[in-house]
Amino acid sequence: MKTLLNNNELTKLWIIEDNAGDLMLLEEVLIDLGFKSKNIRHFMDIEMFEEALKEDCPNILLLDLFLPGSQGLETFKRIMPVTERFPVIVLSGLDNMNTAFESVKLGAQDYLIKDEMNDEMINKMINYAIERFANIIDIKKSEEKYRILFQSIPLSVIMLDENNTVLEINDSAKSLLETDDSLKGNLYFDAFEEESVRKIVNDALVHSKSTLIKLKSPEKKPKYLEQTSTKSHTINGIRSLVTLTDRTEIVESELNRARIVHETLDDERNRFSKELHDGLAQYLVVLNLHLEMLKGIDSRVDEGLVSCSEAVNMSLKIARSISYNLSPPDMDKGLVAALKALFSRLENVNNVHFELSVSDRLQDIDFSIIDEYSIFRMVQEFINNSLKYSECKMIHCSIDLTGHHLNIGISDDGKGFDIEAVKKGLGLENMKQRAFAAGLDLNFSSEIGKGTSLVLRSDNVIDE
Repeated sequence: MKTLLNNNELTKLWIIEDNAGDLMLLEEVLIDLGFKSKNIRHFMDIEMFEEALKEDCPNILLLDLFLPGSQGLETFKRIMPVTERFPVIVLSGLDNMNTAFESVKLGAQDYLIKDEMNDEMINKMINYAIERFANIIDIKKSEEKYRILFQSIPLSVIMLDENNTVLEINDSAKSLLETDDSLKGNLYFDAFEEESVRKIVNDALVHSKSTLIKLKSPEKKPKYLEQTSTKSHTINGIRSLVTLTDRTEIVESELNRARIVHETLDDERNRFSKELHDGLAQYLVVLNLHLEMLKGIDSRVDEGLVSCSEAVNMSLKIARSISYNLSPPDMDKGLVAALKALFSRLENVNNVHFELSVSDRLQDIDFSIIDEYSIFRMVQEFINNSLKYSECKMIHCSIDLTGHHLNIGISDDGKGFDIEAVKKGLGLENMKQRAFAAGLDLNFSSEIGKGTSLVLRSDNVIDE
């Protein structure tokens, strides 16, 4: 008979069977199939088999589950430690098919029903089992190489399933996220405590885009991680491969550069504001006085002098307004005082009502670590945009504490807008850059018909 996948003459086949009749019948079939009698060894119990393994090893084992001193699945469990060395086919009777099937779940390659076996079936089963086992070994070796590569690469890599459950995480990623093997089998989002960070991470995963994650710690400086992800379809379902890169040094460098740029711009604004206030505005005041002195000399000239005086007063008003906007004079008294002055000055402008709520706990804040000027500018930018675009009737601002975090929220009750459609031209990018430079978290939201809101958050502002 023609063999199928292997050379039967070279195959070492061992049998554990205590029934002499079944054993004799099986040996005859195997010899007819080309197996050499010298390569066929049989054992009456597990102990004899285990003793023989000390000196030799089969290419395949045929195992009867019901032996003296060992019955059913317990027989297979006894030899399970060696099933990684060679394939095992279970010999079963019709009344023990369920037991045989359970042994396959535990690692047996297949099972033979004694009363139904024939030459062709035995030949196919043995050769297929050997071939499958060889493929399994190759796959395991390949998986081991992949695992070694996965763990040894310097990149921080995490593999997720379609539900974003962590399937694999390498040592580099564990170190970067300061986690351990407990993350494996749990949701990837469990690595991040803050809900705002989870939303950012989830959005980036959904759209397979890169994003910058800011990880905060009360004891340490913030850590900035760049997350990239790619999705692929496999036979096991959708898989996402997430890579994390530590960008803390680069971001801190960008923060310092942005701070320098904004500080330089703010210094120039202050200088220009003083030039307007102390220079141009004063000259306009003097010019107005001279115009007043000329009145009464000639009635025909007086009409022109009135127009000139009105133009000078308007120019003076504009110059002072520009000077104030460039450098609010109340900022030297602190953020709260400057905002109170701003809201008082703007009350009922364009029939808009302004409200400012200030927490009683603000005396606990260490204001020296907050970029108050940047916060004031972002609030001012929001107000300007609301007055210009929103058609609102009220603008509300609140300053309070949540734990150790300072929260500044400002909102209007205007018509709102689609951020994605009109985000350019509204100063949002400028606010984002200023918030980034000031080390603030910024959350900007708007919905058509439901107004617009801005939330700024500064961490660890309580002076312990």
